[in-house]
Amino acid sequence: MYRRLSLASFVLLVLSSLVLAPIVNALPHTDIDVDTAYQMITSGSYPNLVVLDVRTREEFDTGHIRKALLIPYTELEQRIMELAEHKNHEIIVYCFKGSRSEIACGILDSHGFTKVYNMLGGIDAWKVKGYPVATSYLTEIFFNISPNPAKMGQSVFLRGILVDQFSSPVRNETVEIYYRKGSGLWRFAANLTTNAYGIFAAAGKMRESGVYTLCTYYAGCATYEMSYEFAILIVQS
Repeated sequence: MYRRLSLASFVLLVLSSLVLAPIVNALPHTDIDVDTAYQMITSGSYPNLVVLDVRTREEFDTGHIRKALLIPYTELEQRIMELAEHKNHEIIVYCFKGSRSEIACGILDSHGFTKVYNMLGGIDAWKVKGYPVATSYLTEIFFNISPNPAKMGQSVFLRGILVDQFSSPVRNETVEIYYRKGSGLWRFAANLTTNAYGIFAAAGKMRESGVYTLCTYYAGCATYEMSYEFAILIVQS
């Protein structure tokens, strides 16, 4: 009798542990349209945002959202640790039409990612809306603009680094600098070339007060995007 009770107790204990086990993917991903995705990408409100392209390399090379990370959905399960630091950051996932991104979102859900967004319609819908795409892997990062604010006629120095999607410096790449005052027309400022460390630098003077915006252009850029503009305030002496 004692042995039978012990066995029954053991079975109940095992069943209880199964019932009480934590459920992964309690919070499923969220579907968003391309307008919402564009606002999230360009607003600056999501500093750790990841844009994940889950198409093939060949598709990616024909045009992708700038700064997108490429991990084909068929490789996502094996490469999931590449996204580990973003487990609680916003991740926008897209493919061509939305079917593969739905699968990829499910994989991220199952690994406990908490802020996953599936871009409905994929890059096809993105293009229909006229939103920009890039055909290069490059992305620029400014890390010093000084002084800012500056006085009229004072030299303003800027220094930047050009890196690829894997944060490796891009060497000997031509970078064009443009500027505009307020909402005026873009004007060409200078051609720069990155050095062996991917760094480029320039200096210039503004002779009128106001708010000036800088942006860069390089091979693969489709347009000048708000998320890549940097404002400098020029004040009267």
